[in-house]
Amino acid sequence: MLAILFIIAGVVLVFILLGGSLQQLFSPSIQELVVVKIKQNGTCVVEASDGIPRSVENCPYSQGQNFTIYYKQGLPNIESYK
Repeated sequence: MLAILFIIAGVVLVFILLGGSLQQLFSPSIQELVVVKIKQNGTCVVEASDGIPRSVENCPYSQGQNFTIYYKQGLPNIESYK
């Protein structure tokens, strides 16, 4: 039982140190239409309205094209795109 408490405390501590929160982790995804700013070696870089650049590996889109991304506010990864 004590080990489980230490694991939970460790996870919470990591989130605090990284500037995140558990609320961000469990918050609903945001859907947003974005423009490909940079495409290099098959990777597209887009910037959502929260100002965080996000990248898509093996991106089928060209620079300047629009597509929809799903992400969580304040986190740098993209959950999915279409």
